[in-house]
Amino acid sequence: MKPLVSVIVPNYNHAAFLKERLDSVFNQTFQDFEVILLDDCSTDDSIEILSNYALQPKVTHCVFNERNTGNTFSQWNKGLALAKGEFIWIAESDDFCDVNLLQELLKPMKQNENIVLSYCQSNRVNCESLNTGDWLSHTDDLDKELFLSDFIMKGNDFIENFLIFKNVIPNASAVIFRRDEVFKKIKKLNQSSYLKYCGDWLFYIQLVVNKEICYNSKKLNSFRYHNRSVIASAKKTNDRITIIDIDLKMRNIVMSFLKQQKISKLNIIKLRNKKIKRNLNYEKALLFFRNNNKLKGVILLFALPDLFLKNYKFKKHFKLRINRFLNK
Repeated sequence: MKPLVSVIVPNYNHAAFLKERLDSVFNQTFQDFEVILLDDCSTDDSIEILSNYALQPKVTHCVFNERNTGNTFSQWNKGLALAKGEFIWIAESDDFCDVNLLQELLKPMKQNENIVLSYCQSNRVNCESLNTGDWLSHTDDLDKELFLSDFIMKGNDFIENFLIFKNVIPNASAVIFRRDEVFKKIKKLNQSSYLKYCGDWLFYIQLVVNKEICYNSKKLNSFRYHNRSVIASAKKTNDRITIIDIDLKMRNIVMSFLKQQKISKLNIIKLRNKKIKRNLNYEKALLFFRNNNKLKGVILLFALPDLFLKNYKFKKHFKLRINRFLNK
C-alpha cells in the first residue's frame, strides 16, 4: 500500500543536525509516510548516521552519491523520482520541526483538492537550536497583517501580490506539496547552476499557478540559519551584481512559463515584473559606478529609457553621476 506522504531528506555535511532533523520526522503525530534519505557525498559523519536511521521500517530508500552534485535541486529531482506518496515534504537536513507539522499542513489539502501547496510560519534557530525569532519580518514589507493569520488564496493572486516580488516562502522544510501536480506542470525542477540559490522560488511559482495555496500561521517549522546554510553560502560566494543577474534570468523563465499558462492576472504580473526588473537594472548600474566600472554603468543606464524619462529622482542622480564621470 502506497504511503500518503513521501518525506525526502537531502543531506550534505549536516551530521551535526541530522539526529534532531530525523527524530522530528519519525516522531510526527501523522504516521502514514515513507522516508527517502539522500546524501550528496558528505565528508563528515553523515553516512554513518544515515545508515543507522536507514534501518527504520519507514525508510524506503537510502542513496549515497559517489560524487557531489553541488546542486540541491538535483537531489530534489532524485527524491521525487523515487517518491510514491501523493504528497511530498522536502525535510531539509539542517532544519527540524514540531511533531504536528504533517498533521496540520495536510488537513486543508485533504479537504480541498485545488490546494497544491500548504506551508507554515517558521522559527529562526541558530546552530545550537536556540530560537532567535521568526520569519514574519520577511514579509512585512509586502503585508504586515496577512501572515499573522491562516489563509487560503488563489495561486495567481499569491504570485501577483507576493511571489513576483520575492520568495515569501523562505524554507522548503515548511512546505508540503502535491506530487502529481509537479509532474503535470514542471516534470522536474530546473537544475541550472545560476538558479542554484533560487530554484525553490521558481518552483513555487510554477506549482501554484491556476491553483490554490494554504498558509498556516503556526510556527511549526524551525529554519536553521548558520554559516554553511544555502543562504549564507550565496552571500559569501556571490556579489550583489551576480545575485541581481540570477534574479533577472529567473524572472525571464517565470514570465515565459506564465505566458504558456494563459492566466487571467498575466498583464498585472507583467507590469509589476517589468518595474522590478527596471529597478534591479538601475541598482546594477549604480553598483557598476561604485565598483569603478563606469562604462558598463553608463551603457546600462542608457538601456533604461523609460526609467530615464519618467523618474525625476533617477534623472537627477543620472546627471550627477555622468557629470562626475566626464570630469574625471
